[in-house]
Amino acid sequence: MYNIRAERIRLGLSVATVAQAVGVHKNAIYRWECGITEPSGSHLVKLATLYGCSPDYLLGFTEDRNGKAVATV
Repeated sequence: MYNIRAERIRLGLSVATVAQAVGVHKNAIYRWECGITEPSGSHLVKLATLYGCSPDYLLGFTEDRNGKAVATV
């Protein structure tokens, strides 16, 4: 599952604050946090920068906040 919501809550940020920082409507943040949709690459990078973690962590590919996922074939 995604870690997008957990990171927002960990940092004490509101959905509106994150939406403004990323440049999207707050409904997009809700959809990302619920796993209905995924953020685009540029939005994912903005979220990771804002939250201070890796994009892979935000999408649940790794449990290490700063680590990268290892691709498996």
